[in-house]
Amino acid sequence: MHKLAHGQTKLFVVLLLMVATSCSSLKKKRQKQVSITTEQRELLLKYERLIGGEIPPQQVALYTFIDAWWGVPHRIGGADKSGVDCSGFVVGLFDAVYGKQVPRTTEGLVAAAKPVDTSLLVTGDLVFIAFQGRKKVSHVGVYLQDGKFVHASTSKGVRIDYMRDSYYKKQQFSGGRMP
Repeated sequence: MHKLAHGQTKLFVVLLLMVATSCSSLKKKRQKQVSITTEQRELLLKYERLIGGEIPPQQVALYTFIDAWWGVPHRIGGADKSGVDCSGFVVGLFDAVYGKQVPRTTEGLVAAAKPVDTSLLVTGDLVFIAFQGRKKVSHVGVYLQDGKFVHASTSKGVRIDYMRDSYYKKQQFSGGRMP
């Protein structure tokens, strides 16, 4: 019985060493994957102040894209920095940040996305809006975190807004996740 317990102890120690070694090597790999420049860190800090929360370094590409498009005016049918509509912005973001081709229209995005409850949205999910009094979705943005989303606003261009602001509280939100 004593030998069995001693054998189990050895096995336990070996397993612990294996786990500890694999965890430290995974940690080193993770650190290499998320290393960012000082300029990128400053960019994330800028947006952390704006959205009021910490942004993981893995999202630097997303916020770099947002920063490059910040304030670009809204233009129906637009898809470049002279003017962009909501779905044009989402198409560009998904291509540049996630390497995904998505439908060009809000209607196409609604059809292609898997519905997600707005309480379960994660960074990169779609935020659909049916404006007050309308049943049909007519606007799309990309969820960031903590109720914040980025979109091409018709009045203020590309910007980040809060789903619980007084204006948006009156709108009907739904969420979607691209496969």
